[in-house]
Amino acid sequence: MAVAVGHGAPAVFTSVDSAPGSFAAPVPVWRAPCMLALFTALAALQIYVLNHGDLARVFPAGDYVLDVGFTGQHAIAFRAYALSFLVSFALFWGRDAHTRLRLIADMLPGYIAICLAADLLLAGISSVSGLGIPLHLVEVLSGIFAWLWFALKLLEHASLPREIPIRRRVIGFGRDVLLGLVLLTIAILAAHWVEAHARQIVSALRHSGIIGGLGPGVFLVLPLFFLMLYVVARIKHWRTRRDDSYTPDVTVIIPAFNEEYIIARTIEALDRAAAGYGGTVHALLIDNNSRDATAAIATRAFAAAQHISGRVLREPTPGKSHALNTGLRLAETDILIRVDADTQILPGSIARALSWFSDGRVGVVGGLPLVPGGGPFDPARQIETFVKHGFYSVALQAVNGVVGVPGMLAVYRTADLRALGGFVSGMNGEDTDISMRIGAIGYDIVVDPRIRYISEVPTSLAHMREQRLRWFRSVLHISARGRQIVLGGPASIRGRIVLPYMLFNSARRTAMIPLLLFGVLEFAFGSGPRGMMEWQPLVAFMLSASLIVAVLACLLAGKPRSILGVPSYIAFRLLRAYFTLESMLTIRVNPTKTPYRLGKTVQNPPIAPLPPHS
Repeated sequence: MAVAVGHGAPAVFTSVDSAPGSFAAPVPVWRAPCMLALFTALAALQIYVLNHGDLARVFPAGDYVLDVGFTGQHAIAFRAYALSFLVSFALFWGRDAHTRLRLIADMLPGYIAICLAADLLLAGISSVSGLGIPLHLVEVLSGIFAWLWFALKLLEHASLPREIPIRRRVIGFGRDVLLGLVLLTIAILAAHWVEAHARQIVSALRHSGIIGGLGPGVFLVLPLFFLMLYVVARIKHWRTRRDDSYTPDVTVIIPAFNEEYIIARTIEALDRAAAGYGGTVHALLIDNNSRDATAAIATRAFAAAQHISGRVLREPTPGKSHALNTGLRLAETDILIRVDADTQILPGSIARALSWFSDGRVGVVGGLPLVPGGGPFDPARQIETFVKHGFYSVALQAVNGVVGVPGMLAVYRTADLRALGGFVSGMNGEDTDISMRIGAIGYDIVVDPRIRYISEVPTSLAHMREQRLRWFRSVLHISARGRQIVLGGPASIRGRIVLPYMLFNSARRTAMIPLLLFGVLEFAFGSGPRGMMEWQPLVAFMLSASLIVAVLACLLAGKPRSILGVPSYIAFRLLRAYFTLESMLTIRVNPTKTPYRLGKTVQNPPIAPLPPHS
């Protein structure tokens, strides 16, 4: 795919991968703002009627909550928010009146039934136990239910890739669950200790809005939990039997489409990285129908290279996966590296990455992307990569929970790629898909933050939008195609916890901007006699754990100066949430509902335990 970044970047950055025709359609820039405008109108109307007139007497909490003895106050009317969001999203997701009505008729009654059942269940628990159920807890659960329900409805109504049989085997699921539970318990106890012994600090953070009125458990438990996972994973890295003298010959595949502005730099960087590597490095640049001088420039760059050999090939079928599979067919080495045409591998990274494959349990290796610097999004993007790739992806290795390695730079065993049929085409997320399937076989997915490379960052808002629409849509594509990992056996942390959370997080992020708008409306116009809407929860919604993790990730990456970019990162998270909303609107609605049922999946024979690679 072409990348419109850097000096001299091409004006055209879209390709067939921007919106795979079977599963996505281009969305006009006005659709999301119009949806938000409708949401705002519906939310304002509900806030008004829930605080005035007959509905205010029926629902004294200022939300659609049964008056069954819940205690205390709430910070936000999640149910009114959820109803406004579900209706407005359905009206703008559907492309005709029939589809819109079908979506609303499926989304609303189910969510209302869930909330009603929750009220009756909690009221029963309160009656039997004699304990008061906080209204705030009821509202928080209502929000979680809303995002879970929305994620399920997306899977049911979206046009998504078909499920495929996936070879898999059990690798320490019980051990991973036990480790996670132990570390989570320690994190909860630590957060409780902080609240008990640092009351003044907690009070100051709450008053400033960093944690709102929610207590340190919300902002401290998850950072502590993942920090402990990170430490365990780094200990595992240290104990892994890597052999730095393991330097097999390697093939580097570079898919390229209209990359004349940067391809010479990419090849020159590869040549410098190969200078410190003991094996032979052969590069295949697959020109995927470029309409510029990419092929000619790459040919000259290969001729000038001193430490690599390379050639340029042409793949006429549009799509990055087709280019990758062409390179896979021609690769003659046991190890294969895929590199995006806008990625510059740093010296030492090839040797570091290949040393992991001296351990036969390793199947995929990735590293930490760095930004080139100077672009408007670079400071925020750098913190994003530190958080995602340098912190969370490393931490999840402690429990075999890494789902995928990004295709900017990923290293595989050629035999594994061929055995799994190569890279999937016609959908987004082919890099995560292949990594996930290699992990399902039972091989380790390694993300080593000492393997570093520079990956270009969009400099225009239009290209950032195109990139993020692809990335955020891929979560649904991967989950649908790999449904067996989520629902089938054998179980894994990757399938049972991480992938479902990624779906939940996509739903939550889709609904983030509407939630902020709803909070502003409640703050401005009141939230009922039992509401306590203040500005602090709104600020905490964007800060809290994210702020702590961002600072921590910068320090762990050895880049403390990057902390200066935290304000831009917080703002970037808002932009990212907006693009997530747009991305979900690009997904085609299936003419007939095809439920993502929690039942039987495509079955395939169980496989015997696979021996480590020789």
